[in-house]
Amino acid sequence: MDLKVPYADKDQAEALGARWEPSRRCWYVPDGLDLQPFRRWFPEPDSGVPGLNLRSLEAYVVTAPRRCWRCEQITIVAGFLMAPGFEDFSVWEDDLDGQGRWGGGEGWCFAFYIDVLPSPIAAQAIMHAPRYRRVFSKTTQSSYWANHCSACGALQGDFHLFEDLGGPFLPRDSRDLADQRAFRVKGVFEAGGSFGPIIDVATAIPGVRVGPTTSSPPATKGRPGASRTPNPSILERVRRWLGQS
Repeated sequence: MDLKVPYADKDQAEALGARWEPSRRCWYVPDGLDLQPFRRWFPEPDSGVPGLNLRSLEAYVVTAPRRCWRCEQITIVAGFLMAPGFEDFSVWEDDLDGQGRWGGGEGWCFAFYIDVLPSPIAAQAIMHAPRYRRVFSKTTQSSYWANHCSACGALQGDFHLFEDLGGPFLPRDSRDLADQRAFRVKGVFEAGGSFGPIIDVATAIPGVRVGPTTSSPPATKGRPGASRTPNPSILERVRRWLGQS
């Protein structure tokens, strides 16, 4: 991950493990190092990409086998798992101006119905699930990043993957995780979308680091006692519009 290190801070950054890349004339964090000590030198959170409302210092691309609903062949699907302390931009009940602010998320949660995804993050999912791409869904009447069958190309909708209990990314218990694998996202995970319920058994997924996380510090969380209005999923918004919920 690249850093914006002022000249006066270069010795401190180097002591923490940052490295200087002469060809690009910038400091960066080598793979495998904890990102938290370098937080003060992170670039602007949205990296110039509009529409981002989710971010996490620790996140994983999680892959799982899934039987395609159309051809019944086994295909690999992918999802982004955010560590406890991830942040989402929401409107809180005590935000009188209605503009919203960043707040800390609790527990391990999957991001889904992602309509905005920076290219470097998308590439990490595509590496493990080559048919992961942005597509228009007739069901939700919107476009989002979704999985597709590797055999017949059929869209594997996010509702069945992330909101259907017992689906690949909404496990009933750790037994549903036997064939899953997690790969640490390089850099800060950022996206525009929704997030699901807390996955209590997430640390049982092979590849997820057990122990203290490197996600956002408590200082970014909302004021004590404040509550927020969560971002509904695209499908939920469609249901409300149709008067079905």
